[in-house]
Amino acid sequence: MFSLASKTSDPNTKLGWNDRIGYGLGNFGMAWVNGMMSAFFMSYLTDVSLVDAGGASLIIAVSKVFDGISDLVMGRIVDGTHSRFGKARVWLLRMCIPMAISVVLLFSIPASFTGLIKYVYIFIIYNLVNTVFYTAMFVPYNALISLSTNDSYEHGMLGNITP
Repeated sequence: MFSLASKTSDPNTKLGWNDRIGYGLGNFGMAWVNGMMSAFFMSYLTDVSLVDAGGASLIIAVSKVFDGISDLVMGRIVDGTHSRFGKARVWLLRMCIPMAISVVLLFSIPASFTGLIKYVYIFIIYNLVNTVFYTAMFVPYNALISLSTNDSYEHGMLGNITP
């Protein structure tokens, strides 16, 4: 049986429902982190950490520029990766723990930090989460669709089963 985690000799392999559902559940976890950052992060910064909304917005806006660049860089890195785990899966294995730790740090801004130190902390940790670790997981994860099989029907199934 084919698995997203391994290569097969048949490039037109049909994926089973276990593979499809497993892929969808993995993407659900990353969508949850992205949703939390999109929907709750600004409220957390302004209401809990007492950061000025303008300063928080500036940090997020500047970080989005870095994020756009990092997507291109990570795509290039994935294309050049050659490991026994394949091009994409190795990055998921490498980045899952740093991603989890950085998300916890993002929502654990020390109360003793004030002024510029707080803004620098937020900028650094937000960029680690969003620009580095999330990108280093999301780009390879989506590359798994095309790396798993050449069958266009299966590409569509994987693309539709994700949240």
